[in-house]
Amino acid sequence: MADTAIPRSGAPTLHPHQDRMEHAGRSVCWNCEKTIEDVDVCPSCVRVQPFGEARDYFRILDIPQRLALDPRLLISAYHEKSRLFHPDHHVGETEKEQEIALANASLVNLAFRTLRDPFLRARYYISRKRGEDGRPKKTTLPPEILMDIMDLREETQSLVSQGRHSEAESRVRAVLDPLEQEIYAAFDKIDALEEEKGAADSDIDHLAERLEKRAYIQNLLAEIKEATH
Repeated sequence: MADTAIPRSGAPTLHPHQDRMEHAGRSVCWNCEKTIEDVDVCPSCVRVQPFGEARDYFRILDIPQRLALDPRLLISAYHEKSRLFHPDHHVGETEKEQEIALANASLVNLAFRTLRDPFLRARYYISRKRGEDGRPKKTTLPPEILMDIMDLREETQSLVSQGRHSEAESRVRAVLDPLEQEIYAAFDKIDALEEEKGAADSDIDHLAERLEKRAYIQNLLAEIKEATH
């Protein structure tokens, strides 16, 4: 029979991810109330712990906070966390622990979906660096870049109107492919700087601009593909 969680007399009902006190990477187990480090399972009572509010997606999966990630490392970390919090592994546990495991599993899935896409990962990384709590804000592009995008849109729309969809797509690809290579190079540069002295705000801002430009170009490509159907 599963242990019964220690009741908290008069305590308000909290979301599973709020029901523990955190102090500088340390917290109190919701079940045995012993002080623990930032861990997934309490070493004393072996109960799964809710992810602290300060945990970002990298910490949820216990992987390095890097822009360039080895996909094999990411997948391995995801599978490990998924097994730990999968609801099937907590059948028969207390209702409290099942709630925590389910909430954690949901966050593990969200973290994986975000970090497995290199461009979503980069946007999330930048938002954390800027203190935006993982909610990326739109970057304002310089006027000259916006003008280039507008010119490209007019050019491709003209080609599409003539039924020259392949040419329009090739024209966009000619801009998109080198842009993505530039973004990947920025990943390596920023990761290297972070290991040494830390990346400058200008490096982060430059990457954010490139990501925003890519989003515009991707929209153009989507418009062309939609017009072919």
